[in-house]
Order: sequence, then C-alpha cells, then structure tokens
Amino acid sequence: MGVKIKGNKIYLPKLGWMRFYNSRSIPDGFTIKACTVRKRQNGWYVSIRIEDKSIPDYLTKPLADVVKIIGCDLGITKLVHLSDGHQIKNPKFATTKKAKRTLKIRQRRVSRKVKGSNNRKKAAKKVGLFHQKVSDKRQAYQWKIAREIVSRNIDAIALENLNVSGMMRRCRVKIDEKTGRFLENGQSRKKSLNRSISDAGWSELTLKIEYLAAKQGKVIIKVNPKHSSTECRNCGHIDKSNRDGEKFICAECGYREHADIAAAKTIGHRALKWYAGTPRNQGFF
Repeated sequence: MGVKIKGNKIYLPKLGWMRFYNSRSIPDGFTIKACTVRKRQNGWYVSIRIEDKSIPDYLTKPLADVVKIIGCDLGITKLVHLSDGHQIKNPKFATTKKAKRTLKIRQRRVSRKVKGSNNRKKAAKKVGLFHQKVSDKRQAYQWKIAREIVSRNIDAIALENLNVSGMMRRCRVKIDEKTGRFLENGQSRKKSLNRSISDAGWSELTLKIEYLAAKQGKVIIKVNPKHSSTECRNCGHIDKSNRDGEKFICAECGYREHADIAAAKTIGHRALKWYAGTPRNQGFF
C-alpha cells in the first residue's frame, strides 16, 4: 500500500511524511488496505481502510430464526415512522426558515463581491462551511437514529425499496399542441418537495441502517412501497380516499390508524409475506 503511520505523522506516496491529527489509532493485528484523501471546506481529511483476516465476517441470522420484524416508513414531517407506533422527528437541517435565511445572506454576499477577488473567495468559503456544517449535523443525527432503530429487540427490519432519484426527477414538459406554448407541469410545486427529500437524506439513512444491522446480524428486508400509505392493513382495500393527511380511515371497513404508522405496519406485513415458506411463528410491532 505504501501508507505508513507513526504517531501524529503519516506517509503518503508521492507526498512523503506530513503531520496530521490521528483521531483513532489502528488496533493491533490490522493492516492498511486503502487510503483516501479528500478536501473539505475546513481542511484535508484522510480515511484509512484496515483489515484483519483473523476476524470472521458478520453472520446474518437465518430467515427461519426471524421472529420479530419492525416496519419503517420514511417521511418528511417525521423522518421515520415505526410499526410499533414510535415516531422519529425530522430536524430539517437545511430547510428551516433560519437555515434558508442564513444561506441566502451568505450567497448574496458572494454575488456582491468582485469576481476573482480575495473577498469573494472568503465569502464563498463561508457558504461552503455552512453546507459542511449542515451535512455533518445530518450525518451525526442519522447515525444516532440508525442505532436507535437497529438496537431494538428485533430480528429483522423492513424498509421501503425507494427510488429516490426517480422521485426527485423533473416533471415532463407539457406543450400546447395548438399554440406551441409551455403549459404548467407542476415543477414549481415539486421543487419544494425535492428540496425536503434531499434534506431528509433517505438513501444515506437506509445505508446506515443496513450497515449497523449487518454488524448485529439482523436481517434487512426491502419491500415494494407501492400503495403502502393507501392500503388498509385490516381488509387489504386500496383507495386514495383512505388517507386524509395524517389520518387513515378505510372506506371499506372503517379501520382507523395514523396514516404513516399504518404504512409502516403495511411494510412490515409485506415483509412477512416475502418469505411465506418459513414457519409461521413471526410477528411484527
């Protein structure tokens, strides 16, 4: 590999020895396998991947041993709704009124500086530091709630198999065939939703849950999220009128539930159906 570490110094190929902040020492028996150097707004960072072949891989629990499943429904008003009724709040680090105002002020200061000047570079750096601070807060919060979900007394976690990039795709252009003018396609309204989805970071949160679940040997089951918020878990009736905001009232059987918690329970129920051939001693919260 060529990378060496001695105390607070690191040797990088073609760069040589340099000082760095050694935030975590390498345990005995591990060897360096890869090294990544990246630049952020407040400095350079080095990430090192280590390996010890004597340590066995994480073992996932067999499906036949799965007893308890919890369903997770990702959202914007609340970041995660669990099938046991627990709701995890969404801090909205980048979309709060204060955050948007701060970003707007800093971007305005950049636009008013002379291009190529040192003052413009300083103002642009403050914009970058703001984005980095938001990203760091989001990452720390996601690790916290991922641990909270995975550390529960469960054997499997049911997640939605979301196509986030597809959900954030721009609306198709609509053109009047007679006049040739562009028609309203809803993109201006969807812009705010796309910003909220991006701020929530569903994909990153899902990856963190999968990573921590693998370390604890718990099973991750991804299910099709289609109609999960409009399907009645009691009778299976699917209708858009079942849901009214955060209320879920089935038009067929009258079943009542919080809409997002009902969706989380539906996701957990679909995970049970996914491996119908296993013994029927499973349940979910």
